[in-house]
Amino acid sequence: MTPNTATLKPSDIANSNVKPASSGRIGVVDIGSNSVRMVVYDALARLPVPVFNERVTCRLGSGLGRFGTLNPEGVELALTALTRFTNLAREMDVERFELLGTAAVRDATDGPDFVAEIYRRFGASVQVLTGEAEASLAALGILAGSPTADGLLGDMGGGSLDLVGLDDGDFGNSKTLPLGHLRIREDSDRDIGVAKKIIDEKFAAVEWLGDYKNRPLHLVGGSWRALARVSIEQSDYPLKVLDNYTLDVRAAENLTRLISGLSPASLEKLAGVARRRADTLPYSALVLLRLIENVRPSHVVFSGYSMREGKLFELLPPELKIQDPLISACEGFARRSGRFSIHGDETMRWMASLLGEQSEADRRLCLAASLLSDIGWTEHPDYRALHAFTRVLRLPIAGVSHWDRVFLALAVFVRYNGGRKQFEVNQVRVLLDEDLQRRAAILGLALRLAHVLSGGIEGLLPRTTLTLKGKHLTLHLSPNQELFMSVAVERLFESLADTMGVKGQIT
Repeated sequence: MTPNTATLKPSDIANSNVKPASSGRIGVVDIGSNSVRMVVYDALARLPVPVFNERVTCRLGSGLGRFGTLNPEGVELALTALTRFTNLAREMDVERFELLGTAAVRDATDGPDFVAEIYRRFGASVQVLTGEAEASLAALGILAGSPTADGLLGDMGGGSLDLVGLDDGDFGNSKTLPLGHLRIREDSDRDIGVAKKIIDEKFAAVEWLGDYKNRPLHLVGGSWRALARVSIEQSDYPLKVLDNYTLDVRAAENLTRLISGLSPASLEKLAGVARRRADTLPYSALVLLRLIENVRPSHVVFSGYSMREGKLFELLPPELKIQDPLISACEGFARRSGRFSIHGDETMRWMASLLGEQSEADRRLCLAASLLSDIGWTEHPDYRALHAFTRVLRLPIAGVSHWDRVFLALAVFVRYNGGRKQFEVNQVRVLLDEDLQRRAAILGLALRLAHVLSGGIEGLLPRTTLTLKGKHLTLHLSPNQELFMSVAVERLFESLADTMGVKGQIT
């Protein structure tokens, strides 16, 4: 199912003077039915960091269902955007430049002329994706962030809806339907009743939809992320992160039923709705509502990843593809943000007795927290705990739920001796039950003790041992007591033992 790919290096772009460079930066331009977006990533990595992200609403697909051609105004807007993007790519020393065309370019009778004009002006080849190839890249985007994702993926653009079946990290069934938010609005002549009939007819032809009943529904695309933003604002949800925002089926149905019944004028008054989305958001909501009613998923998960991340993942060498995206990202942040930070594996081995029997998922989070435990050292001491908490909470990391994010942030907050009554922390602390809050506090105290004991110097921590037997916690320092013993160590160890509800002893 992997699409054919064509690569373009800046040295191949004859008319734009984009020059080759050794920076390793990669630019991906998504020429979609609704917008043209360029994202530049810092390097080809397991979880590359975007260093530039700009979107221009062109609506190339406006009128496509009626006339069969690209929107002339949209074509001019797109060419203007591409002029800027190719020039920026040159100035940023982008080493690899990928232009991807989706539904509008693929379906329009003058799509080939548009692609030829892009090559004539910029010397840049556009890879026009088939529906299957587009669905494949969307699936790879999800799996790049969540390698074991399962259920059904829905990726809505302006011109099409891609449906892909996910099976614990693999993908198979796929279908591309003409149900993009621009397309369905025009095909229904802005009649919600007609739109519903069109949607139901298209879904009825997908025989395998029922196979994904009671499994997660993963949602990709700007219009569906706009729905998530409305839900977050209207429910006063404490974490303003769209990636992995999760709704149960009833809440998702209530949201989409409400939005699909509102006029654009009413939607513009809602917090979280951008004006440019107001005229098509009811159709995006209606498609999602009918999809939920047809599939009956276990729950709905909004993803911050897309076809662009799928393209990056496709380009990765095999040894990078198998890396855990969370751990890989945290290792990168540790290298960039730490001082002489003790290694996460070293800390994990030292805390092994303390952590006890854990699931692989729990150990993964503890390792991530260990890697991030020096992330706040450059901040002012009076604000270090809060800044580290906020940064970890909002890091561009993948493969974590919102509960995981809060757990990691809370552990790092405690590691920096954060106060229990901090307002910003208490806002999101409620997403965790009391047991998880306690476990995060224990992990944070253990990380603080590890850093105080070792001074952050690699190799010192293994000279001590921390053991938990029953209700007794022991810190062994001999024969290096003069190197490790201090009032700060004693106080921290006592605090850790008290939080765990055990008796502590330093030998």
